[in-house]
Amino acid sequence: MKKRLIVAAALTGLLFLTACAKQTVSQPEQNLPQQDLPGKNGVTMLCTIVDGAQSGDLLLARQDASAYDVYRLQAAQIPVTVDGVTASAENLTDGMTVEVTFSGNIAETFPAQLGEVTALDARTPNQGGYTDLCGLYLQVLNDLWKTDAGLNSDITIAGVDLSTAPGELTPAEKAAIIWRFGEEHGVATVTGTFDELAAQGYVDKEHLQWEDGCLFSITENHSHDAEQSSLPTLHFDAEKWRSGTGAYYFMNCSSLWPENGTWSTYQVGSEAIS
Repeated sequence: MKKRLIVAAALTGLLFLTACAKQTVSQPEQNLPQQDLPGKNGVTMLCTIVDGAQSGDLLLARQDASAYDVYRLQAAQIPVTVDGVTASAENLTDGMTVEVTFSGNIAETFPAQLGEVTALDARTPNQGGYTDLCGLYLQVLNDLWKTDAGLNSDITIAGVDLSTAPGELTPAEKAAIIWRFGEEHGVATVTGTFDELAAQGYVDKEHLQWEDGCLFSITENHSHDAEQSSLPTLHFDAEKWRSGTGAYYFMNCSSLWPENGTWSTYQVGSEAIS
């Protein structure tokens, strides 16, 4: 698997990955589909609000797109409608689908910047159609960060593995979650499984340690596959790993999706430390 780096923003600019010397990944050109070519009303792009609705500093993931299609947008001065009714940025909610109208120009930073945004048309869920799964997984990762904080107190890079997290996250949603997690904690981030990160030179597989980093992962738990539930339920495990004798586990976690709401809470079945 080709290594993908997601760079977190620092207070004074971009925080460059310590791993850049191993392999540098440049941002690809943004190729808009033919139907998105600028017209008199501009380009439209359908996105999910991954985070930031409360502050108006939106982190967006383009739907049905690659891991590079993540955008940052200040919503305060942009005209907003919700289901076609005039609203404001205060009416936006994480997890909403939003159609963004802009000039068609994209600054190829990460997250990318959209040029001349003129409208945001948000859509409320149809019978609970959005779930804010991104918000749930950000909460899980942040809870892991705070638990037994000594394991990650001095790291400069965080590995994040969401490759088998349940819920069918899109590549752009996964990338946005990972970038936001790194931004919140002031560390660079890199994606990959344990074996992938070892192959890329981050993890010392022979001595079972990551000297300057920590791997955070959320994986599907299949022990409940045969169970029946009246409402959708996520079952997963989460862990952070620094070494063979330095790891923390949230095991047998579950989250129930209400009929009209989001994946807003979860329960941990048991915890373990090594």
